[in-house]
Amino acid sequence: MRIVTPLSVGLGLLGVTAISAFTPFNNYVASNTDIIGSALPTGVVVLLLFTVIVNGLIHRAAPRYAASPGELGLAVGMMLVACGVAGVGLMRWLPPHLVQYYAMPVENTSFAEVVRTMDLPDWLWPNVSGATEAARASDPLVRDFIGRAPLMDPTLLDHVRAVPWAAWATPAATWGTFFALLFGAVIFMSLIFRRQWVDNERLPFPLATVYLSLIEPPAPGRALNRLLSSRAFWIAFGCVFVVHLLNGLSKYDPTHFPPLPLTYDLTGVLSEQPWTLTDWGLKRQTIYFTVIGVIYFADTRVALSLWGLYLAKQVYHVTAGASGAELTEPMQLDQIIGATVAFAGAILWIARRHLAEVVRQMVGRRRDGDSQGRYLPHALSGWGLVVCLVGLVAWLTLAGASVVGAVALVTMLMLIYLVLAKVVAETGLLYVLIPFDLRRPWAMVGQDLPGGLSGRTTLGSYFYASMFSGVLTHDLRQAMPAFVPQAIRVSDETGAAEGDRDGRAATASWRSRWPIVACLALAIVTAFVVSGASMLLAEYTYSTALDRVAESPFSIWSTVNMPRYMTYGPVADYLPPRLGPREPHDRLVHVGVGAAAVVALSALRLRFVGWPVHPVGFLLVHTWGIQVTWFSIFLGWLAKTLIIRLGGSDLFARAKPLFLGLIVGEASAAAFWLTASWIRIAMGLPYETIQLLPT
Repeated sequence: MRIVTPLSVGLGLLGVTAISAFTPFNNYVASNTDIIGSALPTGVVVLLLFTVIVNGLIHRAAPRYAASPGELGLAVGMMLVACGVAGVGLMRWLPPHLVQYYAMPVENTSFAEVVRTMDLPDWLWPNVSGATEAARASDPLVRDFIGRAPLMDPTLLDHVRAVPWAAWATPAATWGTFFALLFGAVIFMSLIFRRQWVDNERLPFPLATVYLSLIEPPAPGRALNRLLSSRAFWIAFGCVFVVHLLNGLSKYDPTHFPPLPLTYDLTGVLSEQPWTLTDWGLKRQTIYFTVIGVIYFADTRVALSLWGLYLAKQVYHVTAGASGAELTEPMQLDQIIGATVAFAGAILWIARRHLAEVVRQMVGRRRDGDSQGRYLPHALSGWGLVVCLVGLVAWLTLAGASVVGAVALVTMLMLIYLVLAKVVAETGLLYVLIPFDLRRPWAMVGQDLPGGLSGRTTLGSYFYASMFSGVLTHDLRQAMPAFVPQAIRVSDETGAAEGDRDGRAATASWRSRWPIVACLALAIVTAFVVSGASMLLAEYTYSTALDRVAESPFSIWSTVNMPRYMTYGPVADYLPPRLGPREPHDRLVHVGVGAAAVVALSALRLRFVGWPVHPVGFLLVHTWGIQVTWFSIFLGWLAKTLIIRLGGSDLFARAKPLFLGLIVGEASAAAFWLTASWIRIAMGLPYETIQLLPT
């Protein structure tokens, strides 16, 4: 049965368009629970649930018109890759950074000197008028983006006319080319590692399990599949939905609907030494049912490592802090750099035989018994990756970076993306943030290496390292590598369900599957265009957020503060003769600590089958995602451990619908309150922002 059909592509593009168009308004203007939000997007889960229920009714009444699992799987994959563009993955940050390039020189005279020194090409930025920096900052394109003068009784046409579309055409094309190359590299990298992670390492892909469970077709003559026919699923779904329903109602009417507590706050209790030395995440936590549900499908040793090492870090804070030692944020950032590089090295080392096979096929020396690529030949995927990487280096060089700086930047980006893809595939974590500051290695090269090895990069190279730290690596929870391997894995299983099971068989050639890759690329292009237009509409036509707080401008963190303080401001600190931030700690030592910890844990895990601590625990121990969710991870681990101890694999399998119900129930509750907010907005009524998941 064909997977790429008008029905599957149409469903996918419909979902892509809906997510891309609605995300900027919902997430940032209305301040609702994010449609995307994490590596398990709420919007995709809810749209899939609705589609599966409708498709089930069609399956029962007229089976030949119902979508097959493969068609639904392709639609899900297209929606997933769109999530890497529409929100935090790209569009929340990119337009503000391009506008702030004109606004910042007026606020920061040092950055004005940076702009004059770099002399970057005009085709990178929106077209503005004015010969001076002050005139360019006062151009309506910049002024209205940041100030957002409200329209009086605007119509839809007024909203559209408020955006200077023509001025944004050039950067849309040039930056679109850059991100086409970057996301193309992510797709080719994912195709190359698919066989290693799926067939050789057998990673669990916990998030793909959620989609596949929903997609499973019902028995002939029935409307609901096994999951949706499960009583345990609906019990869990109902309980979670009711809890969030009551808690939402309590915001509107606390007298009649007292809240059901899902949080604890021990800040007042732990307000003295040595507890003040611990992280805030130890003292304040919220229970997230989605995290509990997903951890049930992750390896128990991974879950134990995540929450266990986080608590071990708090013990270190208490004991070391008592003697005057400290672990500052810059120290943690350096440890993350070392841990990330070591983790990437471990990935490449474990996959070395498969990668050697790919390289052999790239140079025309394929051996008997070598596998072919499932969606593209390994040689084509390999050369596609090379072309994308060379294209990225060439683009950056034309844009004002040095060749060495461009190569270093692209290498760091791909290492981070490789680590992110592997972590999400192996752990199923919803909030994987690896705040790899792309500037810090240059500061180390200039300040910390011995004299003969020290040096500096060009100001243009440092500028792009700073900009991409803000746009691409500061917040990775919705980055493209979190979604592409999941999309491919869903296609693997739904294709297998329709008889396409053996990737090496002549009857299952890649020639029948490459259109799936083309559809993922189509979804990315569509998401870039639609979400970019939607973000500009929101930025130029809403002066404040619509909720009671009425933040002005809405999402001030992404529009003003983050570009100002985390991206453009620090570049001024690299103007010669300065070499970036100076810090009292030994940066190379902390990079070494992070790398040594990951190398040691990786070696122990490979050497001893029962070794209980996974290196991902140390990789993420300093990150926001673990701070926010460690207690829910612990609850998921505890539930799974008890179920396996009490009932073994049989009870584990029978309990799966219960934990899937937790996930889908929370997503549906978020969708309910999201819809309620927009109904009240349409009626001109005040509303409460109800956030069910971390933002």
